[in-house]
Amino acid sequence: MPEPVAVLPDLYQLILPTPFPVGPVNVYVARDPERGGLTLVDCGPRTSEARAALDAGLAALGHSVHDIRRIVVTHAHADHYGLAANIAAESGAQVLTHPVNRPTLQASTDESERRIAFYADLLRVSGVPDKLISAIDNMRRGMGNYADTVHVTGDLNDGDLLTLAGRAWQVLHTPGHSTGLACLYEPHGRVLLSNDHLLRDISSNPLVEPPPPGTSQRHKSLVEYIGQMQRVAAMDVSAAWPGHGEPFHDVRALVRQRVMFHAQRAERILGLFDGNSLTTYQIARRLFPQLDPLNFFLAISEVLGHLELLESEGRVSATQRDDVVVWQRRAAQA
Repeated sequence: MPEPVAVLPDLYQLILPTPFPVGPVNVYVARDPERGGLTLVDCGPRTSEARAALDAGLAALGHSVHDIRRIVVTHAHADHYGLAANIAAESGAQVLTHPVNRPTLQASTDESERRIAFYADLLRVSGVPDKLISAIDNMRRGMGNYADTVHVTGDLNDGDLLTLAGRAWQVLHTPGHSTGLACLYEPHGRVLLSNDHLLRDISSNPLVEPPPPGTSQRHKSLVEYIGQMQRVAAMDVSAAWPGHGEPFHDVRALVRQRVMFHAQRAERILGLFDGNSLTTYQIARRLFPQLDPLNFFLAISEVLGHLELLESEGRVSATQRDDVVVWQRRAAQA
């Protein structure tokens, strides 16, 4: 197993395996020189392989799970929080996250069913055939095998300060890839724990998510994501340590590449219309003709994000026909 990697004094990266196509996940362990104990930033999926790798990494640092006092969950995806409930039960650790993540992390049966129903409706109005909707539904329900519900004991809001490894880190709420995603920034060392907001080798997929409980308006993930990338690019960052893959240094160059990628993808989608009205499903099939249910759900999410970006620019519009939304290219304004 990979050895812990020092990020800063008393702050280390551990690499844990996942069963997902994205590959291993990076988690971060911070010693608290003043109060003792550890803070764990993310914790991997609930698998025996991830737990064994976490135990081995902590042992290499002279610690165990019982030394963990706080768990910071950067966002509510199973590869980042799956082990949190088990670790908190064994160690008594606090669990801290952005408030938007609470409904998912603490999901009741009603909340879980609300989310599943939202995605089924989203796929239906996107024109996805019932057979594929059923396969995606089974896949999403299966994700519950990799995470337990966990009680959140404290909130991390944008602008809060969190002490890690004897340093004050700023909490940056950066919705896009996930509505509740938060990065951590240490201004003295100019270090960013970017988790899945920015990855060196992968363009993070801004995922469509249900509106928060009690509301009806969902976030436009890609539109928000581009704004949050530009926010981080304006900051003084010397090194970014992500949730997957290798660290990187030129954040501004990476953001330029990502923004250009999304602009080019939007232009490609715009070129598919050729005078016709299309559903989100039809566009996704043209872009990604052969995908398994997991990746096809990601494709639908990505296409919808680009359509909403084009809609915000006045270049496409949507119309409801029966139970399906169709998209049209709008004529260029003189």
